Amino acid sequence: MKKYYIIAAGLLLGFTACKKNFLVRDNPTATTDEKWWNLESDLQNALGDIYGGLPSGTLSDYGFMSNCRMHLAGTTDEAVFRGNYGDWQTFPVGLATSQTNSVTEIYRKHYSYIRSACRFLENYNRAYVEDATRKARYAGEARALRAWYHLDLFLLYGPVPIVSHSLPPELQFVKRNTKEEVVSFIAAQLDSAAAELPATYPESDVYRMSKGTCYAMQTVLYLNAGDYAKCAEAAKKVIDLNVYELYQSAQPGVSSYASLFSYSGMVNKERILFRRGGQNEAFFRNAPKSLGGQATTNPTAAMVNAYETLQGKTLEELGPDSLAIYQAHPRYNNNRDPRLAASVIVPGETFVNRKLEPFTAGNADQIGLTQSTQTGFWTRKYLDVQDAGAPWSGSLHFMIIRYAEILLDYVEALVEKNEWQHPDVVKYLNQIRRRAGMPDVDVSRYNSQAALRTLIRRERQVELAFEGQRLFDIRRWKTAEVLLNQAAKGAVDPATGKAVVVEQRKFNARRDYVWPIPLIEMNTNPNMIQNPNW
Repeated sequence: MKKYYIIAAGLLLGFTACKKNFLVRDNPTATTDEKWWNLESDLQNALGDIYGGLPSGTLSDYGFMSNCRMHLAGTTDEAVFRGNYGDWQTFPVGLATSQTNSVTEIYRKHYSYIRSACRFLENYNRAYVEDATRKARYAGEARALRAWYHLDLFLLYGPVPIVSHSLPPELQFVKRNTKEEVVSFIAAQLDSAAAELPATYPESDVYRMSKGTCYAMQTVLYLNAGDYAKCAEAAKKVIDLNVYELYQSAQPGVSSYASLFSYSGMVNKERILFRRGGQNEAFFRNAPKSLGGQATTNPTAAMVNAYETLQGKTLEELGPDSLAIYQAHPRYNNNRDPRLAASVIVPGETFVNRKLEPFTAGNADQIGLTQSTQTGFWTRKYLDVQDAGAPWSGSLHFMIIRYAEILLDYVEALVEKNEWQHPDVVKYLNQIRRRAGMPDVDVSRYNSQAALRTLIRRERQVELAFEGQRLFDIRRWKTAEVLLNQAAKGAVDPATGKAVVVEQRKFNARRDYVWPIPLIEMNTNPNMIQNPNW
């Protein structure tokens, strides 16, 4: 197999003065390899540290909120981002650069975790572990985590340098690998890891990498690489494990979809990859200002209007008269897909015993104020009323990959490889829609590849809203150049009868389908090639 080498100082983004120390002293206690890799607890501690770079929902230690996937919605047509850390809001208006903090921090920190995983795999055999199977599992976890960080870099920046070994600084100036090499490397790493990992864990360890996690990551990898046959194959492996299922609430009258993102549904079989406690500030970051929140991620009208009616019709299918009435005097949650109420707080809604009135002057939630909604909408997903008393100290987990996403990946792959008549397409779409309280797919209307493609894309938009998936979807579909080259609008202002215009978005199709390689990396590594037009 072709070998790939670590990028030393180049990937450390400018730590040239301490290259040697940084390479040999980056384990949890900054001790030397000779003293560290002896006990099973050493492996456990080192492995726990590598898990630390998985993305959170609304709070991260990567720079200043740079690895938060819910805030990523603000770079798409899902939402407008505002806050006292305005990094994300530069992307949709065309002001992000290779020096933007999120661009730099995610790249730098991901490679630091990759480096830690490399050192783990190079040294774990030195430690004594009584159970050989458990020791092999530790290696599988590290290998899968290394693959995850490569995958995320690939999704954000395109083909990146592959790192599989820790080597001296003299080999630091490596080149970017090709798309084919990156995809092949990640897939092979996940195959190897899956062979070492169990299919299931007890609840205390269910956050760990497993066979299903590996197959799910392969599903995401192949879907975004455009290899639909392999994507469908990987997704079917996840399904056939019979480990995962769509969460169904046991409480009568409780929305299963809404409960999934709350404490009542936090323990479930839908989780495939998640970060424990990754939503500890969900309420503080996204709740209305009057409830102690900062209202940072504000849904757009485009997002709200994507939800069908309870009868399975889009707003455009209501007819010109009904659509005109809705546009002038919208009753947003009336007769709509229940996922809207579970994901978005709309004007006039009562939440935590407070009626929210963004268009009423003189109240904390007035639209446009600092730390108030800019669109008239608020993100509802992951806001549990239990956190209202201490909005900055919750303990909700954040799901990075869940089973519903894999089902949607699977049906998209089937449709894109022209197997749109495969019975699994409608079967799994219906499972997702039924769980949400929506009618089955109308096969008399959705009876072609093009029609099903449209349905699947809309289903992804509403099912996975604000979970950090939309950016990769509109990149993959090449629709960002349309969706992000228009005004971002909010709720209808009753005083004018028109939707609030928040900002004019800009998207350069020749540049913006990938992020730039950070400038500091470009300056450090003379062999690095920047993404086009950055």
